[in-house]
Amino acid sequence: MHKKITFTPLYLQVKEDILDRILNGEWSPGSFLPNEFVLAEQYGVSQGTLRKSLNELTAEKHLTRYQGKGTAVAIVDEDTSLFPFFLLSDRTQKRVFPASHVINISHMKANEHIAAELKIKIDTEIVCIERIRILDGEAVINETIYISAHILPQNIFENLEVPNTLYAFYQKYCGIRVMRALETIEADMPNADDIKRLNMEKHQPMLIISRTSFGANDTPIEFRVSRINSSKHIYCAELK
Repeated sequence: MHKKITFTPLYLQVKEDILDRILNGEWSPGSFLPNEFVLAEQYGVSQGTLRKSLNELTAEKHLTRYQGKGTAVAIVDEDTSLFPFFLLSDRTQKRVFPASHVINISHMKANEHIAAELKIKIDTEIVCIERIRILDGEAVINETIYISAHILPQNIFENLEVPNTLYAFYQKYCGIRVMRALETIEADMPNADDIKRLNMEKHQPMLIISRTSFGANDTPIEFRVSRINSSKHIYCAELK
């Protein structure tokens, strides 16, 4: 059997290289790329080919085009980084922006399950963040987040508070952008922490969402478990 020959279009090669340069920090968030003529000359391609690369990166929200100014690396803020991944709504399907209250930050060793989710070795150091997420003034989510310690600046949370939206934090302080997330959903009964933190009844069902978030090259960034009091809020996803 002959090996299948594949060919990557030139514009995709240029696109991938520009994205690599962004992720490697050559162009920081908010900074402008060289103009199209200069970039096309650097890559030895036509301006039409280059523009196709930039258009795709813009559509994927890696870049922002400014009329008369040029093309800049997109800045991830709380709104743009949160809502593609936060799918809770009130009972009228109105999206709700959450606030956060951090309960504890600790360093620990990854057990077998967390190591598998983060694709790291068992007993590798991780950072564990426990927090409550507040919607419409009520504690609704009891959340635990596990982050590979090697992606974080050393002792970062000793000098900086945990932000409400971690995805924007990862880009600003770690040079990492969340590209996709994989979620699993199941039902469960509340444990002692859920009852205390979310003011739930012992036999009141709740929603459990486990999510692994990935950066470039499908590298896991974090694994989080959100235990949700779903009495007033629902999981609402639009499928296209």
